[in-house]
Amino acid sequence: MRFLAAFPLVFVPFFVSPAFVGCSSSSSGPSSGPNSSSGFYSPQGCKYAVTPPDTDAFTDIALDGTDLQTDTASSAPLRVRLGLGGGTTEGKDGYADPTTSAAFTWETAGNTHSAKIKIGTSADALSDTRTGYSWITPGGIGSPIQMHEVHVCGLQPATTYYYQVGGPAQGGDSWSATQSFTTVPATGSITIGVSGDSRDSDQIFQLVQERMRDAGVAFQIMSGDLVPLGTEGSLYQDFLDHAWKDPADSTKFLTSGQQLFLMVPGNHENDSSQFFGNFALPGTDQNAERYGSIDVGNAHIVLFDDETVAASPGTDIANAELAWLEQDLSSADANRSTRPFEIVVHHRGELSTSTHSGDSDVTAMRSALMPIWDKHHVDLVLNGHDHNYERSKPVTGPASAPALAANGTTYVVCAGAGASAYAPGSAPSATREINVGFGSGTPYVGVYELVTLSGNTVSVKAYGLKNAGGGVDGDDVIDQFDLTH
Repeated sequence: MRFLAAFPLVFVPFFVSPAFVGCSSSSSGPSSGPNSSSGFYSPQGCKYAVTPPDTDAFTDIALDGTDLQTDTASSAPLRVRLGLGGGTTEGKDGYADPTTSAAFTWETAGNTHSAKIKIGTSADALSDTRTGYSWITPGGIGSPIQMHEVHVCGLQPATTYYYQVGGPAQGGDSWSATQSFTTVPATGSITIGVSGDSRDSDQIFQLVQERMRDAGVAFQIMSGDLVPLGTEGSLYQDFLDHAWKDPADSTKFLTSGQQLFLMVPGNHENDSSQFFGNFALPGTDQNAERYGSIDVGNAHIVLFDDETVAASPGTDIANAELAWLEQDLSSADANRSTRPFEIVVHHRGELSTSTHSGDSDVTAMRSALMPIWDKHHVDLVLNGHDHNYERSKPVTGPASAPALAANGTTYVVCAGAGASAYAPGSAPSATREINVGFGSGTPYVGVYELVTLSGNTVSVKAYGLKNAGGGVDGDDVIDQFDLTH
């Protein structure tokens, strides 16, 4: 879901549980503002406000309420997913923070305005109730989808919380089963799961999710092309079905409501309202969810939608995105004594040598972004788009003729969470360190990676995904490297 404005709010002191800093344990609803009739939502205890941009074309936007209900079966929460809200200005009130906040999104089969969460640090004591809002995402190719979302702030880092989402329905309340998640640690060793391009096989995507569950990652990042056609709402439902419930036991959960998902759109998402309606991501103003960043452990991580920069360079939206990048990375530069690493995630690969390496949109993206990464000494760029695994040597620009440099940027393509395989680039390349394929002729059905932030090091392990049991330990490590400061 998109966000319109981040701004400081004024709070009245109250007694709280130690697990909820700055959050009331009452069931009072969100504060409303001048735009409440059109969906304005100020989450209780959060220092940002939520309003869907007009460009998303959402309808029936309403704060939590009982004015529109269906029976309990039609109000049952479906495909619960964990995301993140907040602003995009580092150091300012409302800046997105996965250590102390979370956003919960779900669907219902019937139309209802119920949007509540019961949450606590014990499955037997969901003592804190928060309210959110609902809307209908246009179906695009398919039927409209009834959505619900609640944002919760004031959580404690590295703490496990239990929750149910739902609310009143005709004939009685309709709540999800109890799920749990753990907030991202503020310090120490933090492992992130990274994958991309799941679009052709939900079954392979599900295998990747099993690996992420078993690895116990602090959160996941996906670099785009989640579905084959971003305007077809039912494809996201299929995608999420394979991340929501445990395939071995439908009474248990897998990852989507248990681990934070941070999604970067790819070209197949086509910046559609269906994509933006499905996931809670950081962002502000009418370009919300196209870009955002978070501070995690020793790293500043940028999430960037490269679609406009690649396909429509020079437009107002593209220029606004590039201006934000400059501002965000300049702010991160000033904090490198505490967070020495800068990591960027976007879809198209700057230095891929596979199928899309010479495409005009990739060339445009490369020309726009590589000078920015050089200027700010970005350490690591994580991409998808070309369906293989590939890592560059550390390089600096110019984009037309990058040169090897010990303090340059390392570019990694890791795109094999379900997409059909591409052949790795075979032509000689002075900048390529390694590339590994999957699919026919290999033991692998895909690729994924685990990125660990710890002390003065970022450690990356890339895995060849095998279509068999054994979890992460049963897969092959196809690449491994460290970046240090």
